[in-house]
Amino acid sequence: MIDLDKADSGFQYVMQAYKIGGPYMNLITILGLLALVITVWKVVQIVGKRNVNTRLLGLIKMSGSLAVALGFLSQVIGIVEALEAIKAAADVSPQIVMNGAIVSFYAPIWGLIVFVIAMLFYYVLKAIIKAKMPENN
Repeated sequence: MIDLDKADSGFQYVMQAYKIGGPYMNLITILGLLALVITVWKVVQIVGKRNVNTRLLGLIKMSGSLAVALGFLSQVIGIVEALEAIKAAADVSPQIVMNGAIVSFYAPIWGLIVFVIAMLFYYVLKAIIKAKMPENN
């Protein structure tokens, strides 16, 4: 296991936590990137004065919601696996159990961060697009 206490900087700590957070961290990141790509696309449309609509904004909201759901699913799966390992082991130290419990929170935290950023993108873009729609002028 990677020791997060030995990280030299905040960035290294985050990267190490990302690596030990499990395979769902990658899926959550992909959902965050999807929200970011759609946001950039909509901003380019707004700046380019093209015909702007609210189409695909729901995908930003959905990707944020799926990110948080995957984070919590990852935590539940990780805790179930940890409990199975504890049941199979004869003697388990409390430190190992606590390290596993701490690691189980990384994916939900990452999912919540992606969710908050996606919701920020969604509501800001929705307000800008609604203000630019022809029926509002």
